[in-house]
Amino acid sequence: MSDDTRTATSEHLAIRRIIDASPERVYAAWTNPALLAQWWGPPGSVVTIVECDIRVGGQYRFAIQTAPANTYVVYGSYQVVHPLKKLVFSWRWEDPAMDIGSSLVTIEFQAQGARTEVVLTHTQLPSEEARNAHHAGWIGILDHLDAWLHQ
Repeated sequence: MSDDTRTATSEHLAIRRIIDASPERVYAAWTNPALLAQWWGPPGSVVTIVECDIRVGGQYRFAIQTAPANTYVVYGSYQVVHPLKKLVFSWRWEDPAMDIGSSLVTIEFQAQGARTEVVLTHTQLPSEEARNAHHAGWIGILDHLDAWLHQ
């Protein structure tokens, strides 16, 4: 696992992670439903739903089960799809108790030789509490991706 560099404000977080895999592999992990089902969510979670239509305007819906009684569903639509370079999508929790409104996630894939720098930016978060919770979640997701790519 590589070190993360992060910056954050109450409505914005950014995480940079170097992953020891090609941009092609990393991008495929984010865009191929069969691959997403293998790693999405924090370590120890199980993906129970992966629905995604990777095109501008296409919808996605992911469900992550962290315990038998804890399933979290997030959904949104793709705003930008630039193969091997960038994904931008809206982000909203399905559970009314978790719903903080719609926010925006940008994931950039930058070649660093045979490795990939992933720059994940999550904006339009309503509070510092929401930012901190999402930061922890994204770190877990990136940890899981990194571990999955090195199995």
